[in-house]
Amino acid sequence: MPYLVAILFISACGFSALAAAPAANAASCPSGQTSWLTVEQSDNVQGLLVSDNWGGGTACETNIGAAANYIVAQSAGNYTGGILSYPDINVGCQGGYCTTSSGLPAPESSIQPEVTWSTANSPQSGSAFDTGIDSWFASSGSEGSDPTPSGEVMVLINSSNFSSLGLPHSGTQVSIDGYMWYVRYTPSGSRKWPYTLYALAQGSVINSVSSLNLANFYADAIANNNLGSGQYLTDIGAGNEIWANGVGLSTTNLLVSGL
Repeated sequence: MPYLVAILFISACGFSALAAAPAANAASCPSGQTSWLTVEQSDNVQGLLVSDNWGGGTACETNIGAAANYIVAQSAGNYTGGILSYPDINVGCQGGYCTTSSGLPAPESSIQPEVTWSTANSPQSGSAFDTGIDSWFASSGSEGSDPTPSGEVMVLINSSNFSSLGLPHSGTQVSIDGYMWYVRYTPSGSRKWPYTLYALAQGSVINSVSSLNLANFYADAIANNNLGSGQYLTDIGAGNEIWANGVGLSTTNLLVSGL
């Protein structure tokens, strides 16, 4: 059954208003705010479409009906040297909002999250971006709660240019799920929580994955002491980190299973 589509506008200090259900293709995001839109990512599991202009960007997306898809309809802005926006679709708890029927948070050791995801990375000229799946962790949690983050694992399958954006493109490599990945382990201290970043080896970047088992990435991060054992997975998001422009980037389908 399709879910009611609603938009919530959020500011830096939290939820500010709940708007009436919009018509299809009506997702919007005023500059300086974040647009939230509930979508159906699979039967009985809700997804959350988030424009996430956390870096000061102005991106917004258009969603087609209740499906787990979007296309970036407004530029995130000019390149400033960092990430401007991360439009993505989330399953779990993000920014104080928890999707229904996801089962998250859940102990990382008890789940096998698999992501089937297709994207269309043909943005307007002048765009800089990466395409990835972001997983968030907390030291404790119960379903429907949004605890303080204690770890993050991101898996990049594509980018406009890994090297120029300072993303992993040389050095340590690991083999996971049949692909070779450059990996960067960043412990807490330089960041608020340990951050592990995997980037598909250049020459094999892709626009889709089928049943990519994220538990194997989590296990590698734990084995390299960059994610605590016994953590709770709180959220999985798939989308595009935009460093410049980004109009035309899109997710055409997303399914998260194994939770």
